Amino acid sequence: MLPSHRQIVPGVLIACLAPVAQRAAGGTQQPSRLQCAQLLSLQWPDVNISGATAVPAAGAGAVRVAHCRVDGVIGTEIHFSLLLPEDWNGKFFMVGGGGFVGSVQNSALSTVNAGYATVGTDTGHQGAGTDASWALDNLERRVNFGYLAIHRTAGTAKAILRSHYGAAATRSYFQGCSRGGGQALMEAQRYPEDFDGIVAGAPAFDWTGIAAANIRNMQAVFPDPRDLGRPMFTPDALKNIERQIVEACDANDGVKDGIIDDPRQCRFNVDTLPLTDRQKSALKAIYGPTRNRDGEIYPAQPFGGEGQTAGWPQWITGTEQARSNGEAPSLRFAFGTGIFKYLVFNDPQWDYSTYDLANWKKDTALAATYLNATDPNLDAFKKRGGKLLLWHGGRIPR
Repeated sequence: MLPSHRQIVPGVLIACLAPVAQRAAGGTQQPSRLQCAQLLSLQWPDVNISGATAVPAAGAGAVRVAHCRVDGVIGTEIHFSLLLPEDWNGKFFMVGGGGFVGSVQNSALSTVNAGYATVGTDTGHQGAGTDASWALDNLERRVNFGYLAIHRTAGTAKAILRSHYGAAATRSYFQGCSRGGGQALMEAQRYPEDFDGIVAGAPAFDWTGIAAANIRNMQAVFPDPRDLGRPMFTPDALKNIERQIVEACDANDGVKDGIIDDPRQCRFNVDTLPLTDRQKSALKAIYGPTRNRDGEIYPAQPFGGEGQTAGWPQWITGTEQARSNGEAPSLRFAFGTGIFKYLVFNDPQWDYSTYDLANWKKDTALAATYLNATDPNLDAFKKRGGKLLLWHGGRIPR
């Protein structure tokens, strides 16, 4: 059983925080509206504000309007950066991070120009976005990354903006894509009071299922962990695979335009491709759903994107640049092995090539409790009037 939040995270949860009244020398309480520099004097349990800087308007850059930047740490190591525009529109906007996060991320900085207060967080650890080694022997970091850091950062940011503007936000929004989309669904499921509107883009919400599919893909494409430098598919081979699949499925929508309108309707026999038996077997594994003796774990990879650098080469089969830099050959390799090594087995020496998915559900049971946002019950979010939008990319251009 997963320990409670209070057992894992020292101090008081931000949901329970109330501003500690600041007393001036004369004994009077703090004003209801604090200037930027005065925000440094705020004292709350488990929150340390390390910087509060008034930034003048600029003619260029993501943020062009005058604003107050507040930096700080929540708990042990949840870093955040909050931007408070001088001309505030009364609304709060938070954006999720990508991959394993590991740095204070906020892709919505330009919203400050429209008057939004906005915040970003590193979710409680520092590191590269494809590196999960920070989670080794550290359950607090795992839970912060899984769901708690976003909630605590949102609560802290709202408390700070109330102190600065003298009023609470009239509306609060969250938006995220991929890992950030998973964070969005986690907020709607676990903390329905945090945001009024949530946008979950291409949400990575079943992390243990994704990890299983990634490992199955890597076992097919990189069967020998001692030989990661030799790609199973050359760039030309991938382009040829994509070309033949597009030719076979392009006209399914009634228009021959070089686009697979709905990959789910595409039917293609990889045995017709001029490839080796080993290559065909790898493709069949990737295009097929990930299964074990209990049934399907994760859906199949749809057809399309095989020859695009940002498609299969970057995500599945690997790029020459990654190999020459000594990095994980592909993103699925990095995320799949990282999740199992550091978030499931807590073992940096874990070998993906020999893993049997037969015990996947048991092996990932604990990690699933803090990584997965798979609860379909959104009644609490709906009851308080919350709005949730989900989107995912679809068309695969030639």
